Amino acid sequence: MSELQKTSVFGGAAIVLVALALLTTPRRAAPDAFFDVGETFFAEFTDPETATTLEVIQFDEDTAAAATFEVTNRDGLWTIPSHHDYPADGAERLANTAAGVIAITKDDFRSDNVTDHESFGVIDPLDDGVSTLRGRGQRVTFKGASEQVLADLIIGNRVEGRPGFRFVRVPDQNRVYAAQTDIGLSTQFSDWIETNLLGVQRDEGKRVELNEY
Repeated sequence: MSELQKTSVFGGAAIVLVALALLTTPRRAAPDAFFDVGETFFAEFTDPETATTLEVIQFDEDTAAAATFEVTNRDGLWTIPSHHDYPADGAERLANTAAGVIAITKDDFRSDNVTDHESFGVIDPLDDGVSTLRGRGQRVTFKGASEQVLADLIIGNRVEGRPGFRFVRVPDQNRVYAAQTDIGLSTQFSDWIETNLLGVQRDEGKRVELNEY
């Protein structure tokens, strides 16, 4: 075999090897775990005015018990059931808070491992199947007029190095996200009460009786 023939054979073999390498090299695919990043949590909840009940559940590690704060509209009257149905001024504040929840997006996927829930602070405060008292988040639920759940979210620890961001999780899902949660949420009784229960002016009152709640 002449040198020219040898060169042609080796050249052809090299081309074949390069082609095989290109065909068999694994292609990098987009990670499936990030498929929903950027989406909202509750796509069907778009109108904050449809929310008639807000329920916030927080876990107290000292007493090992969950405490509930609730504001609701019953027959056109806003009340705070968790405080003896005290009259509330809830329409505007609840709508604003609901709008904040509607706007929350899945900014960054962090984990779908249940063992990470404690460190992220997104364990359900109502979960009796978990023995640890630590790592339980704040569960925020909005309901409509027929008691249907519009949004249900567990808000956990702050994300280090990202002001305004917290770890969040939907209660029946394992996936945890970092999300901006500037929703103006308050569970302070004084922020929700109706300050003018009788609709009277200051100079019209003759006697005031106070009860502690």
